[in-house]
Amino acid sequence: MLKAVIIDDEISARLSIEKILQMYLHDVIEVVASGDNLTDAISFIKQYSPDIVFLDITMPHQSGLDLFNYFDTISFDVIFITAHQQYAVDAVGLGASGYLLKPIKPKQIVDAVLKINLKKNSTSPSQSQNNDAAYNTCKLLVNHQKGVHIVSYNEIKAIVADGNYCKIFKTSGDPLYVSRTIGSIEENLPQNHFFRTHRSCIVNLNYITEIDKEKNLILLSNIETPLASANLKPLIEELSKLANNHI
Repeated sequence: MLKAVIIDDEISARLSIEKILQMYLHDVIEVVASGDNLTDAISFIKQYSPDIVFLDITMPHQSGLDLFNYFDTISFDVIFITAHQQYAVDAVGLGASGYLLKPIKPKQIVDAVLKINLKKNSTSPSQSQNNDAAYNTCKLLVNHQKGVHIVSYNEIKAIVADGNYCKIFKTSGDPLYVSRTIGSIEENLPQNHFFRTHRSCIVNLNYITEIDKEKNLILLSNIETPLASANLKPLIEELSKLANNHI
């Protein structure tokens, strides 16, 4: 579970962020402290060693950008909060992991947190164990016709491009149609569990039940997806790796 600190001189902004985190990411991140000034930020960071600090850039008599001056090394991710695009660009230039533009939208926060969570799970020493942790705990936020849907990685069986949309097949329920490119979705998936079998298709390796070499098809229970012949050997290699990691 990630730990977060929220610093913003506007209490409404702090409450909004905390509410969104609780609503969408309660099993991924917890808020351990919140405050309204840079002094609070420094104190909370030393006390709680958070994974993520949500930090307002423009506060009375202070700039959130000055936070970097108080630490020799930055062991946490900073997501800056601002109403000004240019300030956000400056923040990223200083090493921030991201920024939120006011008024803050849920998708901004969820995307930023899940990106950090995936990075932390995929770069820590025990690679296979942490990739599995990411697969079992991380989620994908997608916009679809009826609103916003959050899908756990381990619920996704396959993703198939369909014109200007992608169709996400899940372990239960109807497929989701989302207005995102397959490439943008692929960037957020743990690579040791998902494989690009075709330019129009990504499959979850855990749900493959059969590979038809003659028809260039992959079967995932009741779903058939295309397989480019050039991807057959790499696919089998990835399946072998996944099997070995779970022996």
